[in-house]
Order: sequence, then C-alpha cells, then structure tokens
Amino acid sequence: MSDPRHSAGDLVRVAAFFKQRRTLLSVLSFVLLMLIWEIAGRGGNPFLTSHPSAIFRSLIGQITSGQLPNAFLQSLQPLLLGYALAIVVGVPIGLALGRYWAAEASFGFYFIGLDATPLVAFLPLFILWFGLHLLVKVVIVFLFSMTPIVINTWMGVKSVPRTLVEVGKSFSGSEAFIIRKIVLPYALPSIVTGLRLGMGRAVIAMAIAELFTALSGLGGLLLKRSEDYDTAGTFVPAFVFMAMGISAVGMLG
Repeated sequence: MSDPRHSAGDLVRVAAFFKQRRTLLSVLSFVLLMLIWEIAGRGGNPFLTSHPSAIFRSLIGQITSGQLPNAFLQSLQPLLLGYALAIVVGVPIGLALGRYWAAEASFGFYFIGLDATPLVAFLPLFILWFGLHLLVKVVIVFLFSMTPIVINTWMGVKSVPRTLVEVGKSFSGSEAFIIRKIVLPYALPSIVTGLRLGMGRAVIAMAIAELFTALSGLGGLLLKRSEDYDTAGTFVPAFVFMAMGISAVGMLG
C-alpha cells in the first residue's frame, strides 16, 4: 500500500514543475483539447461538425488558393485605420476629460453612455449612411474601440495625485510640461489598458462589420463557406479572427 505522504509529495513536485513552466501546461492543454475534438468530431455529420485535421487541410487549401491571404489583407485595412484613428482621437479626449473639470462635466457622460450602448443596433444606420465598403468598416471599428481608450485614459489622468501636479506648478511648470512630465507617465498603465481593450473591441467590430456587409474580408469568406455548407472552411476565418485578437492584445500586453 502506497504511503499517502509520498503521493502528496509527488503531486507537490508536479505542481511546482508546471508552475515554473506555464507555457508547457498551456501547450499540453491545447493538445489534449485537439485530441478530444479530433476523436469526437470524426463521428459527426460533416455538414454540421468538423475536426482539427479537416480544418487544417482547409486552412492549407485557402492559403494556397490565395483566398485567405486576400481576405486577411482586406480585413486588416479597416482594422488598422479605425484603430489608429481611435488612438489619435481617444487619447487626447481622455486627457482633456481627466485634466479639465469643465470638459468632464460637459462631455464625459457622452462617452459613458456610448460605452454602455449596444452599437450593433446602429449598424443598419451606419450602412445606410456610409455604404457597404471600406468607410463603414472604419467607422464601426473606430466607434467600438474609441470608448475604452477614452475612458481608461480619463480615469488614469484622474488618478494622478494632486500633490504631484501641485509640485509641478510650484516650479512654474506650464500645462504642457505637467501633462508631458507628470500626468502622462503616471497615467500610462491605464492608457495601455485602454489600448488593449480597444484592440479587442476593434477585432470584434471588424468581424461584425464584415458579417453585416458580407462583401469582402474574413467575414465575407466565412459567410461564403457557411453558405456552401463547408463547416471546416467556416472554422478557418473564425480562428483567424481569434488569432488576430490574441496576437494584437499580446503585443500590447
């Protein structure tokens, strides 16, 4: 009969091993999930379900045919344009809301309301106003991703200790000097958090916009594959969307 203390010690050593190698644990978890999915998926209806090996074959086919690279580039353009515009507009607005009480009182509640609004409900209007092509996608990505950037920058600036600002003023520091040397460095973690949240929302917005317009990009490819009852092919652009979001947030994190 085994010694319970010996078994407990083995479990502790295994836990310590994986605690120092968390990436390995993630890889093992992913491999196990793929194995379970592969085994379970092979017995299903191919029109309704799929499995990793079929999805991988479809991925290779879409890459070699040029469909996936073209769709990826078409999706990347509105994503980058809308997100860059959200940064350029959102960070200065957040700084102004955090620094000036009049701006906060006059305009702050608009961004709180916009953040809480289900913007998906306004997509038909955006399509009516801006058409079905690049511009509407840029607008949707911009609006979805701007509010977390504005709000997190705003809250970061509000959290700057007043004593630090007073020290800057006591040395006759200008407003630009205080913002550049005191406010921005202190608020930077909150700003980066807003950029990460904004990027996640930008990818979601791009996917929603393309699914509504269904003309080009990864969303158009996904709908085309689903209409052809190509379940494995439908998973490919969906996983590319997921990979884009994970990669973008990881680069900012």
